[in-house]
Amino acid sequence: MVSGDVARLYHALTSYKAGDDFPAPPADHPLVLQDLVANDFATWPYPYKRYPADLPRVELTRTLDEDPLARLLFLSAGVVRTAEREGRPRQLFRAAGSAGGRFPLELYVSGADGVRWYDPEAHALVRIAPAAGGEATTVILTGVPWRTAWRYAERGFRHLYWDAGTMLAQTLALAPGARLHTRFDDAAVTRLVGADGVHEFPLALVTLEDGAPRLDPGGAAATGAVDHTPRELPLITQTQRAGDGTGALGEPWPAAPPLPTDDLEGVILKRGSTRRMDASATVSKAHFEAALEYALTSVREPHFIAVHGVDDVEPGLYRWPDLAQPLRTGDLREELLRLCWDQDLGRDAAFVVMGATHLDRLDERAYRDAQLDAGLVEGRLHLAAYALGFGASGMTFVDTLFPDTVGEPLAALLFTCVGVPTYRSKGGGGPGAPVSVVVPAAGLTLPTP
Repeated sequence: MVSGDVARLYHALTSYKAGDDFPAPPADHPLVLQDLVANDFATWPYPYKRYPADLPRVELTRTLDEDPLARLLFLSAGVVRTAEREGRPRQLFRAAGSAGGRFPLELYVSGADGVRWYDPEAHALVRIAPAAGGEATTVILTGVPWRTAWRYAERGFRHLYWDAGTMLAQTLALAPGARLHTRFDDAAVTRLVGADGVHEFPLALVTLEDGAPRLDPGGAAATGAVDHTPRELPLITQTQRAGDGTGALGEPWPAAPPLPTDDLEGVILKRGSTRRMDASATVSKAHFEAALEYALTSVREPHFIAVHGVDDVEPGLYRWPDLAQPLRTGDLREELLRLCWDQDLGRDAAFVVMGATHLDRLDERAYRDAQLDAGLVEGRLHLAAYALGFGASGMTFVDTLFPDTVGEPLAALLFTCVGVPTYRSKGGGGPGAPVSVVVPAAGLTLPTP
């Protein structure tokens, strides 16, 4: 196969088509699992990894302003809410949002004290390996595909990178001088954190200091359990491996402008995925422009905005950064409702931001980056929305309808609906004090992308 063929095959096999039911039936292909039962609570995955109890452990301070690293880890991945329903497993909600409440990410810190895994519920660091060679303290973000495939099957590979971008939007906002890298030696980083490259693999690195990142393993890493019976999804394994790199560390991603708030911690603990929006309410043009400026200034991929209810902005379709000349004018609410698989948020939001890409221009590594880029936008839109006093939610879509909506042969990446909530959400709690929330009657896993 030539470069990009694996990514294009993956994207085609996991695209939702007009007329499909939700969840969509599995594609008829030998790489696609045909017997996977989605949302089966008998196979509910671990919410995070498990390590032997005898590994060295350091409890982090619960007073977040005392330790920048503890603050960074908790407000990126710590447990801030919990939910329980009779007959269902207890669900943990972390500080950064996740499609369907799956939270398939793990964090590691490679520093002078060794390679340490972050326990998101206990708010602790577990030492799994000796210190790695290098200079800069480095946060390593990995993905556990089964944890999200449990709900979304093979499409869950997209969600790994969307969720990674969502979390990294918070991580980078918390550490403005940090640098995001997505081009690295995958096999070396996999060994560094004791992953296997199938049930867990690296997604991104964040260096917190100047100098070479601490990535040269100083010894073997302890291996934790990602689940009691994780399932491999061959299509995901093939797609991830096709994008693996072996070269030197790539250039860092561009930084975003500052978030328009003086209370980042409060915004993060308050944010969530808005479930209902008031279609009759509007947002101001100033807030609309501020949210887009923050979320899209450093964007790599094309993004479109469907405007439904923004003061002094004509309803219609726009392409960033040209907000003065709409591509189309008129009421797009019903069209967005269909595009968003008849989910009301697509119609009721004040505006919907839609990521896209030229799929034929991407190799497998660039495909990963495109999905992560869309996740960063979604995460930054969440932060901006809550900082400015409204709400946001990631949104699924019907892939085959997207080119007609935007008038270009582009592949959709991720949508974010932004608007005025019809209710007040309950904020999250601090380390060791998650807030108990009531989940929708439909089930524990929430209907996000």
